Formats: sequence, C-alpha cells, structure tokens
Amino acid sequence: MKALALTLILLGLAISPIQAGPIVQKPLDEFVIYNLPTAFKTGNTTVLFPSEISGLYGKSVSIQDQPNADFLISFTPGNFYLTIRALKEKAEDHLTVIYNRRAYVLHLTASDAPFYTVTFFQEGDSKGKVRPVVPERLLSLMDKAKAYPLFAEHHPDALAGVLHATPNAVSYYDDFKVLLRDVWRFEEEDTLIFRVELLNDSERSIYYKPQDLAVRLEKRIYTQSIADASGVMPPKSTTPAYFAITGNGQGGRNHLDPDNPWRVLVARTDAPTSRK
Repeated sequence: MKALALTLILLGLAISPIQAGPIVQKPLDEFVIYNLPTAFKTGNTTVLFPSEISGLYGKSVSIQDQPNADFLISFTPGNFYLTIRALKEKAEDHLTVIYNRRAYVLHLTASDAPFYTVTFFQEGDSKGKVRPVVPERLLSLMDKAKAYPLFAEHHPDALAGVLHATPNAVSYYDDFKVLLRDVWRFEEEDTLIFRVELLNDSERSIYYKPQDLAVRLEKRIYTQSIADASGVMPPKSTTPAYFAITGNGQGGRNHLDPDNPWRVLVARTDAPTSRK
C-alpha cells in the first residue's frame, strides 16, 4: 500500500518524509524547519499550502535572475502556492513563509534530485480528528475530476495539489468486469475520486448498489463518501461511474496515494436501485 503519511525524524529541527521521491506531502508544524531539495538543473519546485500565503522572506531569494540571487521564485500575492528554482549549484538559504498568522521555515538547497511538488497539510485536533468534508464540496471535487482534461489544458493552476493516476486495473465478476480508469487525490480534503467503467458482457441488465461502491487495498476496505452511478449495466454495454473515498473511516486522514493496487468492489442486487 502506498501511503502519503509522514514520520517526523527530529534531527535538530529537520523533517524528512518516509516516502522519498519528487512528490511529497508534509504536515504543517511551525516548530519544524523543513528540508527542501530544490530543482536546479531541470524544472521547478512547487510548494503548496492549504490556503492563501500572507508573505515570503528570504535573503538570497529573488523574483528575477540577478547576480546576488541564489534562488528564483515565482509568487503572486493571494495565491496558496509558489514555485522556486535554484540558480547556483551549491545554493542554500532559508525561506520564511507567513501562513495563517504563523511563520514556517523552508531550508532550501540546490539539488539534482529535488522535490518537484511539496504539499503542506494541516493535521486534525489533538485526537487526530479532521473536519468532515460536506457533500457539496465532494460534488465540487467530482465535477473537477470529470473536467480534469480541460483544467489540465487550459487552467493547470487550478489543479495545484491534485495528484492523478491512470491504473487501468481490472476487477472481474460474473458476467461483468470493472475497469479502473482514473484516480485523483485532492490533498486538502483527503479525498480520492475514482472513475470506473462497468462492462456488461451478458445479454441481460445487471443491477448494482451505487451506495455500496468501495475499494479494497490489501486487507482494508474503503467505502464511498459520495457516488455518481446509475445502478444498472444495460446488456452488452460499457457504463461509466464515479465515486469518492474520504478519510480513513475513523475520523482521521488516509494519506493514500492514487497510484495503488486498488480492487473495485461492486455489490449486485436483483432489482433497480435509485440513483445516488
């Protein structure tokens, strides 16, 4: 199971993720200095916060390439993200980000193996609980997932903090199979949206329960938080369906990567089920 959860390794005030790679996620903690390997030779490093950033401060960080600048930054006031790139091979600096009336320190270092996307998220309260995501917000996320190709082509900034995978995995059932085409992760809401195709190879209609759509990951089952599915597969047809999972089912975050070996679970029924 690929999880996006992080373990804090306190060496001084440094923090490192369990999952090493170009895309990482970190919990916000104003008492931690975050090590941030920054793109140097290729690309940029994008840093995302849950909402609007109030201010940025750095000694050798500049919005334009100049002799005394070690890092080039792109940031528009009011945005929740910034992009940064190292200009020199051994560049190093500390960038202070003012967010939600608190200061967060990023230790920038030029790197040939940088983080390309760093998403900061807010943990729940002292018991690890998180604020529930209302159905209206889940519907909005589903609409964004459905329009993902358009956003990717015309408004890529609107997809900041969204991870996407195309598993093309197949789950087999009697008389039908389920193709998992796309999975999107929306970090702030800790929600994954699944796009599936239900292939009915039989000569009769097959009914299923949209409210019972779920996924299995290893030994754990995650039930849907919202679904857009018809509840019926006509004969010899391919029927689309969307559903979401949110959190871990126990009031906490799931931190799940969209690129996992998911098995889609579909519960059949003998009679039509109302559309959810």
